[in-house]
Amino acid sequence: MLSAVALLPALCAAATYSQELDPAARARIEQARASLVIVKLLDQQNQATSEATGFLIRKDLIATDLELDRNSHVQVTTGTTGASIEVGHPGHYFLPYVLIQTQADILPLSLGDSERVAQNDAVYMLSDSAKIVTGRITGTTMIKNTRAFSLDLPVNSNNRGAPVFNRYGEVIGIATKSPDGQGTGLAWPSEMLAGLKHLGEPGVGVGSGDGPRFGDSAPPLTTGTPSVTSVDTKPVPLNSPRPRYTEAARANDVQGSVLVRVLVGEDGSVKSVRVVRGLPFGLTEEAMNVARETKFKPAMKDGKPVPYWVGLEISFNLR
Repeated sequence: MLSAVALLPALCAAATYSQELDPAARARIEQARASLVIVKLLDQQNQATSEATGFLIRKDLIATDLELDRNSHVQVTTGTTGASIEVGHPGHYFLPYVLIQTQADILPLSLGDSERVAQNDAVYMLSDSAKIVTGRITGTTMIKNTRAFSLDLPVNSNNRGAPVFNRYGEVIGIATKSPDGQGTGLAWPSEMLAGLKHLGEPGVGVGSGDGPRFGDSAPPLTTGTPSVTSVDTKPVPLNSPRPRYTEAARANDVQGSVLVRVLVGEDGSVKSVRVVRGLPFGLTEEAMNVARETKFKPAMKDGKPVPYWVGLEISFNLR
């Protein structure tokens, strides 16, 4: 058995992938249309002042590109039927994510690992005519101390807030318009969504209208160990625990990688583990154990250690 633990890079230079989608990935993207919603901000006269697409990352949590404030009245409707969705209390949301009541009929979209996204990678979006359009990552840019991907696909009022997919049919970003108003598209990375999927769980706080906005340097998530969104140096693993191959996985010839995100504390220990992509027959659980056992040199900001979320890839290979 050959197993490996690798720290995922922030952005690999000049990596290329085929633009062709396999049937499963194409089906996932096409089916995602049923998971899209329309988010509108209304004034006191119930007139729309701003509008964007949104999509569920959890059955009670929407990701969108709109910035809300405490006085905003939010209207959410499904993109396919126009049916209204009841929004949670306007004082309890984390910008720009809208906390809503559980939706049994709308499936959340699967998140990919944006830390593995590389320049020249193919990306995909849904057009107004229900077609899948293909583009590429052209680079990265910083907006208010937050990294965003540059796309060669236009982002306008019709697709702002829409999901941007990778070649596996996973969401690796939220479409947003360039601050200069030009047609060049940008995408907030899905790494901003990974921790927010767990809002409301024990030890995880839900932000409010007075909290930080998306793109600010303030923490995107309040936990027992608050993290930061920008650092001078990222965590560096100091050991490589070997994952255990389960007998069931070996018997079924299961190989591949488990992707997780871990919150590395100021002391270099792992405080929390979130699964991005797993494997069957107990390998996901084994990978989580490896992640918890991994020790890091902590992230540094202004000469001090700080908590920081980082991606890990734990590989399982039979030989």
